[in-house]
Amino acid sequence: MSKRWGLAAFGLIAALAIAWYFMSPWYTLKQMRDAAQANDADALAAYVDFPALREDMKSEIMAQFAVEAQKDKSGVGGLGTAMATAMIGPMIDGLVSPAGLRAAFIANRNREATQHPTSKATGAFDVSDKVEIERRSFDEFAVRNKSRPDGKMIFKRHGFGWRLSGVNLPAPASN
Repeated sequence: MSKRWGLAAFGLIAALAIAWYFMSPWYTLKQMRDAAQANDADALAAYVDFPALREDMKSEIMAQFAVEAQKDKSGVGGLGTAMATAMIGPMIDGLVSPAGLRAAFIANRNREATQHPTSKATGAFDVSDKVEIERRSFDEFAVRNKSRPDGKMIFKRHGFGWRLSGVNLPAPASN
């Protein structure tokens, strides 16, 4: 009898773990979308690992600057990259923060109030229903919009939840 209870408990735990594995990314995206639609910057900020996201964005942007600088044979691209390096870090530090997120929500609310005073606020950071989740490992998944497949948001596991920890920016348009 106790063997059956042990097997039943094991089966229940395994089923819950499998359900968490497949459903928790969708739940996180839904919570982020709901926070954005409610213009709740603090709730949305709870799903963002700001230090990891800042570092990832800096490296992504600087890599794109380096690629563009290599295309420039005149040497001006190197100067531009050096100037961008000095400016990008502090700019991202200010924008990719809880305060930056709150400022974006305030700006979005003000814009909506002047443009569409009777429409319901949709939030500055709308997480679309038209997304695909790509599992990279047990601790990481990527989200991409089906209409813009070249950019991705990277989420990493934090305890039993997920936080936005990086981005894969779309490649710059070719000239």
